[in-house]
Amino acid sequence: MKKKAESWEKQVQEKKSNSKWERDRKKARMAIESIKRTVNFDDALQAERDLLVIIGATS
Repeated sequence: MKKKAESWEKQVQEKKSNSKWERDRKKARMAIESIKRTVNFDDALQAERDLLVIIGATS
């Protein structure tokens, strides 16, 4: 009977830790999704193209 109680208690603890882990993961996912993009990776390339257009160079 004691082994069953220990086994049950262990399962309850595992479920609690899993649900906490899932909550933390969900919070992290929501935080990442809420980040707004402030820099585009092609900004430098676009700036170079704009400069070439301004000075009349051909690419």
